[in-house]
Amino acid sequence: MRRRSIEPRRVIFIGVEGKSDQAFARFLGHCCEEAGLHLHLDVKPGSGGDSVAVVEEAARYLRRFGKSNIRNRLVLLDRDRIKQDLQAGRDSQTVASRAKLKIIFQEPNLEGLLIRLHQGQENRIIAADNAMAELRKVWPEYSKQLTADQLSQRFTLSDVQRAAQHDSELQRLLTVIGL
Repeated sequence: MRRRSIEPRRVIFIGVEGKSDQAFARFLGHCCEEAGLHLHLDVKPGSGGDSVAVVEEAARYLRRFGKSNIRNRLVLLDRDRIKQDLQAGRDSQTVASRAKLKIIFQEPNLEGLLIRLHQGQENRIIAADNAMAELRKVWPEYSKQLTADQLSQRFTLSDVQRAAQHDSELQRLLTVIGL
């Protein structure tokens, strides 16, 4: 009897700021399964802080667990925090580059991205200060304690792909993943 060899899953590392971002990345993992992609999204939530702290924590995790062989190493960051970080002399792009991490920006933040996943909202431009209030208008039950299952019940891969047509950073993320 001949043994079949099973091809190992391609691993993509995604560092994220917190639990809601982790839920979004895991939701993308569900989309990958739905699309039949043979990969694993290794999602590591940070403990908050500024953007540089999130990148540094992702880099430490990769070094600590010997994950230098992972080719696709990403960090999801809210774009609305970058200006404040730069004014404080903290540049997440430089830190990410040194750690061989690619940054994908959520515009202006996760809540703004989630608005655009809703049908008819794809090309909305939302100020970061208004993103939560605007999201609750289209999704009254939304809470920061978001789970991947809640996202899967609300959105599909086609919602993400439709939104990506109007969001170059989301499109970059989907391209790296293979969606």
